[in-house]
This record gives sequence, C-alpha cells and structure tokens, in this order.
Amino acid sequence: MNKIKFVENLEKNVLDKKIKKINIRHSFNIGVLDSNQNYICTVIIDLYKDLDNNDLCKIEHNIDKQRNYHTIDIEDYTI
Repeated sequence: MNKIKFVENLEKNVLDKKIKKINIRHSFNIGVLDSNQNYICTVIIDLYKDLDNNDLCKIEHNIDKQRNYHTIDIEDYTI
C-alpha cells in the first residue's frame, strides 16, 4: 500500500471512530533540506492510537505548496 493510501485509510478509521488521532505538531515556515534542495514547509506530525491508547504509528508531512513538494514519513509501531 502506498503512503497516501495508508494515510487515507488511517483517516477513514479515525472518522469511523476505530482509532484516535492526536496532533503533535502543526508548524509553518520550517526549513527542510532534501537532496540538497531547501524547502519552506508546513510540518504536520500526527500520532495515531488504538482505542486502548496504544501507539499505532506516527505520520509526518512536510509540505511546500509553492514548490509542489510533499513528503510523508511513516513511523510504524509494533504492539
């Protein structure tokens, strides 16, 4: 499953109240270096938990809309 579909599936489960989402960070104008390119990004980090409050995964988005740049980093936790 690709990263976009994975995140979409998480969001669907949040809407269906099968899991919880906790926003850890939502920051604007953060400098990000990727392959010797500098981007000024919005950084969003969300933690997804099951209903028993166990960590499932952490998702980090780095988004620079002016330069059409969006990365998704998934840190998956094993319960």
